[in-house]
Amino acid sequence: MKSSSRRCQSAQAFTLVELLVVIGIIAILIGILLPALSKAREQAQMTTCASNLRQIAVALISYAMDNKGKLPPAVVNPASMNSTGDTIYPNGFYWANELARKHIQAPHGMQGSTPDISGASVFRCPSGFLEPIGFSGFSANSPRDAQNQNYDFHPWPLPEDAVACWYKLNSVTCEGGTVAGIRAGTSNDAPFLWYNGKSSSDNNDIKLKDSGLTRSLSRIKSSSRVVMAMDGNAYNWNDIGPASTGQSARISGRHGKATNNGLDGMFNCAFFDGHVAAYSTEPFTLNRNNLSIQKADLVFWLHDQ
Repeated sequence: MKSSSRRCQSAQAFTLVELLVVIGIIAILIGILLPALSKAREQAQMTTCASNLRQIAVALISYAMDNKGKLPPAVVNPASMNSTGDTIYPNGFYWANELARKHIQAPHGMQGSTPDISGASVFRCPSGFLEPIGFSGFSANSPRDAQNQNYDFHPWPLPEDAVACWYKLNSVTCEGGTVAGIRAGTSNDAPFLWYNGKSSSDNNDIKLKDSGLTRSLSRIKSSSRVVMAMDGNAYNWNDIGPASTGQSARISGRHGKATNNGLDGMFNCAFFDGHVAAYSTEPFTLNRNNLSIQKADLVFWLHDQ
């Protein structure tokens, strides 16, 4: 009886070879499935991001409709930062905060020194990091740079208005020597402006009242081609030094597979007609500061319409 029992147990047990074969098959299946799962996850994140930008585009149009067609500033620095005696936005202005206050539901307010990021938000890219960029975020060297996955925020006009934002408007710095070219529509005349007055003769009030700098829907001649907002956290276009790739480094290529030796990726982009599309950042990186390279369907500057 003992011999028979022993034979029965032996017949039911797996041999070492059989176990290794099973483990090998499982490993192969995991190797096949993981890339597919990763791709599906990334596609879901990109779709959510596109939905966020679509809602932001609708909210920006709603803002314009409530303000006689005028578009909001991207940012207005508080008078306390430049001491120029500004009165229109003495405590500053940040576009995402304004939309969250009146035009779109999103968590806002501060938790200590950073904004509330505890809940789901239309301003939160699911592929982004839960870290603020700080001013150092302006030193990103490429669209795929890790800093471009962080969020931006400004506690203006009040700390309870602060919104963590992983998106940027198509905006350019309006200060000093840049004003003439922007007003004339000959250089970097983006649909949104960052008002950064630094002197009494160049203060924000003067520029906000300048009809040549007024940004309104009437300036958008090709709504299906002009970029409104996109993946990004630096709130203005600026050539950030010889070590960088220039203005393309301020587009966050945080989606899709890395290209161009890890410098580039895909970004979602919202247009003034409300549609959202995805593009590669690589053409802009390779052409450094030339944001006019895809005039057919992607327009950053108003004079390119």
